[in-house]
Amino acid sequence: MGGIKEIAKMTGVSLATVSRVFNNSALVSPKTREKVLKAAKDIDYRPNVMAAALRSGKSKIIGVIVPEVNNSFFSDIINGIEGVVSDSGFNIIISQTHEKQERENAALNSLLELNVDGILMSISKETKDYTQIQKIIDSKTPIVFFDRRPTLDAINAVLLNNYLGAYIATEHLIDMDCENILHIAGNPDVSIFEERKKGFVAAAQKHRVQYLVNHLPNIKSNPEEDLNSLKDILKKHPNIDGIFAYGDEMAIHLLNLLNTLKIEVPKQVKLIGFGNANFSALTQPSLSSIDQESSLMGELSANLLLQNLKRKTKPTAKVLSPKLIRRESTKNLDQ
Repeated sequence: MGGIKEIAKMTGVSLATVSRVFNNSALVSPKTREKVLKAAKDIDYRPNVMAAALRSGKSKIIGVIVPEVNNSFFSDIINGIEGVVSDSGFNIIISQTHEKQERENAALNSLLELNVDGILMSISKETKDYTQIQKIIDSKTPIVFFDRRPTLDAINAVLLNNYLGAYIATEHLIDMDCENILHIAGNPDVSIFEERKKGFVAAAQKHRVQYLVNHLPNIKSNPEEDLNSLKDILKKHPNIDGIFAYGDEMAIHLLNLLNTLKIEVPKQVKLIGFGNANFSALTQPSLSSIDQESSLMGELSANLLLQNLKRKTKPTAKVLSPKLIRRESTKNLDQ
């Protein structure tokens, strides 16, 4: 593989011009750029990105930190981020924390060592100590939070109105004639799940329906135990005719559990989730849900970060409005 000296000789331009091409300088004409890139391809030349980053102080890399890559919500956000970032000439490095603060801190340290230009992140369920995040802020590395944010002042974030989403979901169940509604709540230590619980309670109280908040914490790891828990809930509260799950994955587990208990959805119990995951339309019956605008959240987060990379802007918090997606699991069969 040849180097930039060989490319300069092949194209008849200076070494400085070749360097400008690989640094995406606007000083190079389109014709010259095309000629240099063709010569680079002919000799299989690939620029040393890290060396260039050390010289310029810019890596052209943006770090993305998410709790779980295999979560459809976060994968949709990453798709939204990637579309915006790649069009702007940046590459992304993705790290997942598996909801552990220790992993989150390690990822932040690694991104600092790589001298990334900026960071996009959603904090883990465990994160209570913001020392490492504050270190990033103090380093002047631009950072934008999405979905979940730390309780720090003057930060950039793109969020969803989780309270409103839960309120809409609960009101939809009430509109579908549900009078005794169960909310399967998320981890109380995570602010977005607490906001959803508050929205649920507010809607139920406003419309004066009977309601219950409960947790099935082991549903992913111990379905048998959760089946027994759900049996107990329904036995104690036999009039439950609507269930609002804090997330679509939880709602799918509930759908399976209800099927095992021979409880028909939506005939006997109406069920709604939160997230509008890709699989929500594929279940039997298809799952009503609250759309979180996940791709848009990724796009807005990336654009906000790019704005901060160009010029320092005032801290901004953008809040997206959720949307109700009606499907079969909340349908009134007599309509």
